[in-house]
Amino acid sequence: MTRVTVEITHLGAKGDGIGMGPHGPLYVPRAIPGDLVSVDLAYDEPQIVTIERASAHRIAPFCALFGACGGCLIQEADATTYLAWKHARVVEALAPLGVASLIKPIIDAHGAGRRRVTFHARRSATGIEIGFMRARSHDLIAIQSCPVLAPALERAPSVARALAQRFISSAKPLDLVMTETMSGLDVDLRGHGAANSSLRKSLALDADHLDLARIAMHGETVIERRRPVLSIGRAAVMIPPGAFLQATRLGEDTLA
Repeated sequence: MTRVTVEITHLGAKGDGIGMGPHGPLYVPRAIPGDLVSVDLAYDEPQIVTIERASAHRIAPFCALFGACGGCLIQEADATTYLAWKHARVVEALAPLGVASLIKPIIDAHGAGRRRVTFHARRSATGIEIGFMRARSHDLIAIQSCPVLAPALERAPSVARALAQRFISSAKPLDLVMTETMSGLDVDLRGHGAANSSLRKSLALDADHLDLARIAMHGETVIERRRPVLSIGRAAVMIPPGAFLQATRLGEDTLA
């Protein structure tokens, strides 16, 4: 028998719904607490066949690519369930260290959205593909837009696609790290290796045509048209290529 019915009781560390199967716990992708699901066990991991009874906390995902794209978890659980899961991750991480002090509820600091994104570029039979990795796969899924990004990154997929065309003759994988700054988009290209003089000239032209603040390769500046600046507290800070920063502006302000 490869098909069983399971009631999901809680979420695991990776966002899978957990329920008790005939031989122990089952980790079911895209299931949430309160779901009663029929799952097929014939695969490497259980696959939902039907949702026999949907959880009262189940909602529609806000991204059409959810489930196919591997970038997000648990979009089908409401905010209460999601934030409780995040809180539990912190409690469980600190428990083995003997930290038992009160851990306050999670603060939702998504704000306007994430201000940095990394796109992957891979050569295919039809040209260059730009996107994120598919869920549980090393394959690419094409991305035209991403609803978790800040509005200033709306054009980032098209910019990434244009820049990647410069590398179409290369068989090496390419990652494009794009950051929203007060001066415009800041881009750090990774994976290709050092740029020769011809490529540097081409990228300088691209930066001008695409109105980018800066293009770097592996942290080394190729062309800087404007100093990439972020507002951090009361200070305007020029950031090095690919430097660490909090994922969202509201997250940074909340921590401060």
